[in-house]
Amino acid sequence: MTVNRRQLLGSAALLLAGPAFTLRTARAAAGGGAPLVLCWNENPYGPSPAARAAVARAISEGCRYPSDAELDDLVAALARHEGRDPAHIVTGTGSGELLCALAQICGRDGGELIAAEPTYLELTDYAQGLGVAVRFVPVDAQLTHDLPAMRAAVGPRTRAVYLCNPNNPTGTALPAEAISAFVASLPEEVVAIVDEAYMDFATAPGVRSAAPLIDGTHTVVVLRTFSKIHGMAGLRMGYAVTRPQFAAKLRQARMTSPNVLSVHAARASLEDREFLSSTRRKILASRTRITSALAQRERRYATPQGNFVFFDTGMPLAQFARRMQERDVLVGRLFPPYDSWCRITIGTEPEVETFLRALEASLDA
Repeated sequence: MTVNRRQLLGSAALLLAGPAFTLRTARAAAGGGAPLVLCWNENPYGPSPAARAAVARAISEGCRYPSDAELDDLVAALARHEGRDPAHIVTGTGSGELLCALAQICGRDGGELIAAEPTYLELTDYAQGLGVAVRFVPVDAQLTHDLPAMRAAVGPRTRAVYLCNPNNPTGTALPAEAISAFVASLPEEVVAIVDEAYMDFATAPGVRSAAPLIDGTHTVVVLRTFSKIHGMAGLRMGYAVTRPQFAAKLRQARMTSPNVLSVHAARASLEDREFLSSTRRKILASRTRITSALAQRERRYATPQGNFVFFDTGMPLAQFARRMQERDVLVGRLFPPYDSWCRITIGTEPEVETFLRALEASLDA
């Protein structure tokens, strides 16, 4: 293959922007095939047919803001889905926007946040950017939230505790009873933020939503997203479920409004239950295939409850990532202090086959 100067310069510029995007984009610019991207916990099956059709119908409305009626219809549908009144529901441009809004609310006036380490960092990174103090508590030997240690970390300045359940990047999950007991032990002024982005993939006994805790004496915020099981990461839609008084605060702290395509797609996806069930079955089957292969190679892995697997490669992650990249597979970034551990997204069945071949070759190299 001959690469001209323009292609070469374009590829070089892309490579300077960052390794994950750039390898895929630069190779395409140079006329080569794109590598397999398994580093962002995306749902490879994408939006449901109903959501795709809704986007196609709504594209002509791309010059318009979503109407109040359209937004109200979505909120009402989410409320029915959750078995709640619409006053309990707060939509966001992905659940990430709501995490950032929660950082603002709970970090005011010298407030402090507590989170596990490692965990999903959108809330904590945004909070630290605002100058909010964050106390990280290492996960336990099973790579699960260490609830006793997190409770011990609660102090007079603590305003919120963040539980990503199932956790990202470890994939482990806490049973509902453990979360309920933990929340009950907190001072009433401390907000419990429970991020359930991956709950749809959980299969462990006792692991279920913390949403019933909203009716208790403590303030609990449960976050959900359309980025995972609904396959809409690029469309940006999420929501929170919480008590109406706190929901009003959260609405005021939002920074944007949902786009018209995501509103229509989310509304349609909620009803496409057959597709969602099929997607879940395929991802769970592939997850089992990956963990079985890791067990055969005697590679330790955290018990996965999401659409990804966190496992020990037995070598520095940078070395493993290079070996996988040489075989056209991009894997997850480093999550300190787990310097030899890799987070791998579960792809389609053909993608899993490609990953497993590359994994065998990389471990044996």
